Amino acid sequence: MGVVGDARGSRSLEEPTGRTPHAPPRTFDDVYRDERPKLVRVAFLIVRSQHVAEELVHDGFVRLHQNFADVERPGGFLHTAVVHLCLTWLKRRDMEHERLQRLDEPADPEQEPDELWDAIGRLDPDRRAVLVLRYYEDLSYEQIAEVIGCPVGTVRSRLNRGVADLRREIEP
Repeated sequence: MGVVGDARGSRSLEEPTGRTPHAPPRTFDDVYRDERPKLVRVAFLIVRSQHVAEELVHDGFVRLHQNFADVERPGGFLHTAVVHLCLTWLKRRDMEHERLQRLDEPADPEQEPDELWDAIGRLDPDRRAVLVLRYYEDLSYEQIAEVIGCPVGTVRSRLNRGVADLRREIEP
C-alpha cells in the first residue's frame, strides 16, 4: 500500500500499481515483496520490538492469504490488519504486565536508550498508534481513521492527547 499524492497534493491510501488498466493484478508474492518492509517498520514503531513486529506482520499476511481472492486493496487490508494486531498485542501485553505486578513477579519491559522512544513507549497504545501513523507514516486524519476504524474526531482527540502526554513525559 502506498500513500500517493494527486494533482491537488492531497494524499490517499490508494495503492500505486504501476500497471496499465489491462495489466494482470498483483500476486500475493508481489504484495509480500512490496509491503512487508514498510509494515515491519510501522509495527516496530508501535510495539517497539523487532521480533514482535515481524510476527505481527506475518500474522497479517496469513490473514491476507486466507482472503486474498476477495480483497480489492491488499496493501490497505494489510495496513489495517497489522495496526489492529499491534494494538491487540499491546493491550494483551499490558494486561499480562498488570497481572504479573499483582503477583509481585518482576516484569522486565524492553528498555530503549532514547528518551523520546521511552516516553512514546509509556503512552497509551491507541495514542501511540495514532502518533506513529501521523508523524512517521505521514497519514492524514482521514487515512488514520480508516486504518484504525474510528471517527476522524477520535483520531484528532487521540493525537492531541498523545502529544500532550508526550510533552509531559519529556519535560521536567
